[in-house]
Amino acid sequence: MRLGVLVTGLALGLIPTMADAHNCKCRNRGVLFELGQTACLKVDGGTYLARCEMKLNVSSWTRIQEGCPVTERMLPRPMLVN
Repeated sequence: MRLGVLVTGLALGLIPTMADAHNCKCRNRGVLFELGQTACLKVDGGTYLARCEMKLNVSSWTRIQEGCPVTERMLPRPMLVN
């Protein structure tokens, strides 16, 4: 009887741990990223675009492409004076 209660208690205690295993995140420069999100990683003087993925039950960055996309900053147009 006691063994059954002990096993049930242990099983219930593991449920939150098992649920947390599927809530993994990747970290890049102090920022957390959800699975599937991408980030520009800077490693050894170079950069590459990577996606946060699960590999063997561990969150890990997977390289998508060399370099990172660059966005152009919109500069205000000069006002024309008549």
